[in-house]
Amino acid sequence: MSQLYASLFYQDDVTEIFSDQSLISYMIQAEVALAKAQAQVGVIPQSAADSIEAIAQKVALEQIDFDALATATGLAGNIAIPFVKQLTAIVKQQDEAASRFVHWGATSQDILDTACILQCRDALQHVEQSVQQNYQAALTQAQVYRDQVMIGRTWLQQALPITLGHKFARWASAFKRDLDRIQAMKARVLAVQLGGAAGSLASLLDQGSAVVEAFAQQLHLATPSCTWHGERDRIVEIASVLAMIVGNTGKMARDWSLMMQTEIAEVFEPTAKGRGGSSTMPHKRNPVAAASVLAAANRVPVLMASLYQSMVQEHERSLGAWHAEWLALPEIFQLCAGALSRTLDVLEGMEVNTENMQRNLECTQGLIMAEAVMMALAPKLGRLNAHHLVEAACKTAVAEQKHLKDVISELDDIKNNFSTAEISMIFKPESYLGNIQAQIDAVLQEAQTGVAK
Repeated sequence: MSQLYASLFYQDDVTEIFSDQSLISYMIQAEVALAKAQAQVGVIPQSAADSIEAIAQKVALEQIDFDALATATGLAGNIAIPFVKQLTAIVKQQDEAASRFVHWGATSQDILDTACILQCRDALQHVEQSVQQNYQAALTQAQVYRDQVMIGRTWLQQALPITLGHKFARWASAFKRDLDRIQAMKARVLAVQLGGAAGSLASLLDQGSAVVEAFAQQLHLATPSCTWHGERDRIVEIASVLAMIVGNTGKMARDWSLMMQTEIAEVFEPTAKGRGGSSTMPHKRNPVAAASVLAAANRVPVLMASLYQSMVQEHERSLGAWHAEWLALPEIFQLCAGALSRTLDVLEGMEVNTENMQRNLECTQGLIMAEAVMMALAPKLGRLNAHHLVEAACKTAVAEQKHLKDVISELDDIKNNFSTAEISMIFKPESYLGNIQAQIDAVLQEAQTGVAK
């Protein structure tokens, strides 16, 4: 990603986790943990592990030649091969004996996969925190606007009254499910990788399982039951959860951007100097945060397709499919973090125009209350008869450009069954909100107890 666009689509902390410097740092961390685990089990001398750890922590990252590493990676097929050569040479400069045990018994994919999982763990912490912040912001707005009546829309057409708080509550509920998904997958996906050349760890003789367990303990990751070089469901599950988070934010961005349309003008993104303007039209107030979120929601499914396709791998270790992850996964993380950051900005600073919400409720001259009238009549006339009567009244109201209430009030079936006050009550949008308040209460209660209802 060009740095010119990074501030629009990404988030700095997560971008840093997937930087070149950080990747090498995570790989060094994996190599150190491997040496310490092997010394713990007795596979290599403790002195070698101590030396590898000391040298790696003090000087290794500063001495890595990134230009040479980039050139060699194109020849080697992955970054681990030239990295191990450089790390071994760095250790050898200070302790030749210890350098013999760098990367002992491991294969390139062990280090790269484990480094990737370490990246995912740290990046997930940022994502989870951001989802939590969005969740709290949506909950707050659900409470603030729980009684603010607005029009609900289906198929992009006016449907029935809802409240703005209900819309926020639905968004909050989605964030709660996102948080639950993150928690549920952690123990399953955040596992070390250590299998050696073909997954058997034959190079470690009878100590393979013990080393894997010690390796996992060193890194505070889960111990897998077996090698997963060719089984990429862990990576895909992480990315899938991120994709759902991006999809959820994309739905929200679609909603608020439509509500920002000039003719609707019910909500607006926060204002700031230089934000949302046009290079030619001074009057424009563009939904720039929505544009960023929707771009992520457009891009991530394409990247997910690459990861799903990469699950079909050959035998014990793949050719090309594994490599595709290196391009897709970091971008999915970065786009997800960026989408959450933009969404939080809007949720916390959204401007609401209640007058326009009321105006839009009235713009159909009562047609949005047709179902309410039908359901009030149904017990007296039968549902189908009530439907035909109200449908005909709606057609009359449209043809004669009259308010539906006025047309309905002239019908004998209405006069015989309802008083003027009762008719007026039927046509009040706030009187036809169903169980919206109960739904909002359930979402707020779920946030208090952590138990879904």
